[in-house]
Amino acid sequence: MMSVKCGNCDTYQTVVGFKKLPEKNVYTYECENEICDPNVTRTIVEVPKEFDNSTKRAEELPYYAAEEDPDAPGG
Repeated sequence: MMSVKCGNCDTYQTVVGFKKLPEKNVYTYECENEICDPNVTRTIVEVPKEFDNSTKRAEELPYYAAEEDPDAPGG
């Protein structure tokens, strides 16, 4: 688990996006306040898959939409 703190408003950001790529997982964090513009303070964290132990939790959150696995049966 990791916390991301905004350098603009000094509050912790919330994960709002998760995407699986071939070599890494990408997490998107944003502030949940009226102070910060997400287009300016959004944080993108890229984690190599072999080091990412948060994938299962991220897949359970509502912002994650599973992509079809071309290697899966029927995929």
